[in-house]
Amino acid sequence: MGKRDTYTKQYIARPLIFADAFNYLLYNGRQVIKPDTLKPVDTTEVIIPYGNNAEVPVQKYRDNMKIWAAMQDGKAVYVLLGSENQSSIHYAMPVKDMLYDSINYAAQVDSARQSYKSFKFDEDGVRISLTRSEFLSGFRKGDKLMPVITAVIYFGAEEWDAPMSIHEMLDVDEELLPFIPNYRINLIAPANIPDSDFSTKDSTGRFHTGFGTLMQVIKHQNEIEVADILSNAPKIDEASADMIAEVANIKFEKSVDEKGEVDMCKGMEAYTLKTEIIGAIGILRDLNMSEEDIIERVAKKFNVTVEYIKELMTLKIV
Repeated sequence: MGKRDTYTKQYIARPLIFADAFNYLLYNGRQVIKPDTLKPVDTTEVIIPYGNNAEVPVQKYRDNMKIWAAMQDGKAVYVLLGSENQSSIHYAMPVKDMLYDSINYAAQVDSARQSYKSFKFDEDGVRISLTRSEFLSGFRKGDKLMPVITAVIYFGAEEWDAPMSIHEMLDVDEELLPFIPNYRINLIAPANIPDSDFSTKDSTGRFHTGFGTLMQVIKHQNEIEVADILSNAPKIDEASADMIAEVANIKFEKSVDEKGEVDMCKGMEAYTLKTEIIGAIGILRDLNMSEEDIIERVAKKFNVTVEYIKELMTLKIV
């Protein structure tokens, strides 16, 4: 796993970020999924491969997986939410996601089968008896599966030009398509997100964490307005600020307030100021000026304290 993949996996695993991404995907930004209703689950998937090595199980790992305890009509309904984080485009993503989801469903059926091997009782304390078909299936007629929803989160600026479904990967007579089960991926890609969905200091978009700002920066990272975007962005969580620095390779001065938030506008201004100061010090050193004269002149030019200039020099930044 590459460095960026590790960062994105750890980032999306945060309940606030995970909930924000899925609320955008499923509910158009409405805050339906609450972070405290998400619980992490084991991301290991076990596949029994075909062929000569069928006796050797192969482990696959989802990037992130959480169980969401939703309330519907006063009853708890559980949904499995998974994410696959992509730093590059994957041209077989529908197959990959379909495989993971199918394994999740198969595991649920197997769990039911295992539970019926032992004595099991219903809510009234009556022992559950299985019909012959239920016994062979390992699944009762009234049993239900837990839904599995996987989001593909793409951390690239390019348009996602890979297939969105199994049908798009086939070269077959259209008359046959109705008989071939399809599978579509659920994609969150920066290039596909309208700018109106992003929040600014003056308006609220469809994202409620710095995940939205991160997606916006990635979308425009090859354009000159990224600095303007950050200057107009609301305060964001520290984790998102770190991701912007890592994924988009944008440097800024990070100052975290008491709420754990970062003002990207001030951070960009501070970084720009530091860059200009470093440049000025370098020019004056080339002129063989004394350190004392350089400190005094630069502090006056940029209206900063002498102590700040000395600190830069002590840290050997310049």
